[in-house]
Amino acid sequence: MQSVVQEKLPAGLPDARAHCLAAGLIARYCSGSEAYMAGLGKELRDLFGAGDANWEDWRADRAGIGCARRAGDDEALAQCCSERGY
Repeated sequence: MQSVVQEKLPAGLPDARAHCLAAGLIARYCSGSEAYMAGLGKELRDLFGAGDANWEDWRADRAGIGCARRAGDDEALAQCCSERGY
């Protein structure tokens, strides 16, 4: 999962867009279950650590996973995230 995000996710994205794309990429290249676990794990780490747990991040993760189900490629995934407001 980390490799997919490191190799495929562009740097410098707004937080919600990064969440949508990261979750979608993990779902495309790994699995939907792993994308859900990664998103949940990130928010739990933020909640109990120095981060900022945010419901909007979780919503963006779920949107990205939904986009991955329909997207035929990474470009379509990015377009879907844009259409959903991320």
